[in-house]
Amino acid sequence: METPKLAQLYRRNNATIRNVATMEHKTIVDDDTLVKLYNDVHFRKSHPVIYDSFALFPLLPRELRLHIWLLFLQRHRMIELGIHAADATDEQQSCYYTDRNRLGNTVSGRNYTLSIKGRGYAASLSPLLRVSKEARYIALDFYRIQLPFPRNNGEQLLFVNPDYDCLYVRSDSQPSSTPPVAFPPEPRAAAVLVDFLHDVRAFDPKDQGVAHLALFAHYLHWTLQESHTSTRPPFVPDDLNPTAATSFADILRSSRLRSVFCILKFMSCMRGWNPFPSRGWRSHFAQTFPLQRRGSPAGAFDWLETDPRPGVQLDLSQVSLTRDPRSLARSWENLEKAFGVIRPEPGSETSANSNKDFSFYICPTLFWPPDDQQLPGEEAQGPPEGSREELAGHLRQEVDHWDRKRQYIMSFDPPGIVIPWHGTIIDAETFETMRRAPSTAIGIWLFPANAFKEPTKVPINCFDLSAVRPGLLLFDV
Repeated sequence: METPKLAQLYRRNNATIRNVATMEHKTIVDDDTLVKLYNDVHFRKSHPVIYDSFALFPLLPRELRLHIWLLFLQRHRMIELGIHAADATDEQQSCYYTDRNRLGNTVSGRNYTLSIKGRGYAASLSPLLRVSKEARYIALDFYRIQLPFPRNNGEQLLFVNPDYDCLYVRSDSQPSSTPPVAFPPEPRAAAVLVDFLHDVRAFDPKDQGVAHLALFAHYLHWTLQESHTSTRPPFVPDDLNPTAATSFADILRSSRLRSVFCILKFMSCMRGWNPFPSRGWRSHFAQTFPLQRRGSPAGAFDWLETDPRPGVQLDLSQVSLTRDPRSLARSWENLEKAFGVIRPEPGSETSANSNKDFSFYICPTLFWPPDDQQLPGEEAQGPPEGSREELAGHLRQEVDHWDRKRQYIMSFDPPGIVIPWHGTIIDAETFETMRRAPSTAIGIWLFPANAFKEPTKVPINCFDLSAVRPGLLLFDV
């Protein structure tokens, strides 16, 4: 058997092939445990499962086994981390940026704590670290960054390969609701993010550090958004320890930090959304709006340069977001300027000679289920978070919500005006083609910041993005 086939086999060893069921007209399968996703179609083609197991694997030559282990590891991951500013005494603060780690690099001294939801060993986030000595050997070599990860039950390590891993940083203490327009920036929270980025770099033998950073839009606003009462940037080098300021400026100027993903919510947690009243809004069920990945704190994904699903441009004609993404991009730009980084405008003469290794993305994804469904005491009674059962339940609620909203809008329209199931932007045949593709996906869209021009509806941050073909982070679920 050829090596590539063995690699494909063992890449998904012990996985089961999910049967693709015929979906009902309302996008819900008869068996609630099975939901038809574009993710299934994509990953069956790129990572096919030949057998459920391969008992002869231990008999393969060691070099071949190591190669297969490595192929298993060489996948993009998004790792969700909670970060929280720790209370520190004056004595502890005096020790910041004075200690060195085993690599001889200065560390921040931890002005923060980290958390990963899940069980005690979740910080490793790779099964190969626990499979065998051989698998652990190749995994430890692959995950060259081993960041100390203090927990209540003792210190563990966070294993990271910056070339493949995207660290999704969210504050454990940020406001749960959307801050008001004039919500002030939080310099301490921003300093904590700088400390974290410095420490990841300090524990990297190659002096790389975080290459792909994802920030929740509320966290980005909370830490970096400029105040409307001052022209001063959200925080400046003088707000930081001198070593931290120098380190952060170097991270921004160099090609170490290659991409920042600003994760942003759609205005609604339902793909079929009808704001009312809203003159000029066309009733539409946006099948290709990507849904947030839920469940495990780490998820493997494929990075698609363009979203290949049919009908994407149709759904992009009305994109309403919880925030104006232009202000978020402007905040990051002002932050860079405060640390001496000035990037030319795309398409300008100087941009041809500038550093093209960095990208700032606006990344909409649909957060589900609605907040009002996550009631205290009910979580344990429902299906596991991120499971197909939970997703099927949400899709069923989407359908009910879409039906109710259409009926409600039609009750105010002139008699005889009907909003069909497929909405008013696309015809029934196109809608059905998209459904059968399928178009539902667990993932995140990637838009360059300059894709967002003037909004078509300012109050609901609505943009026409139909001229843009976004990228897609598609999760293996």
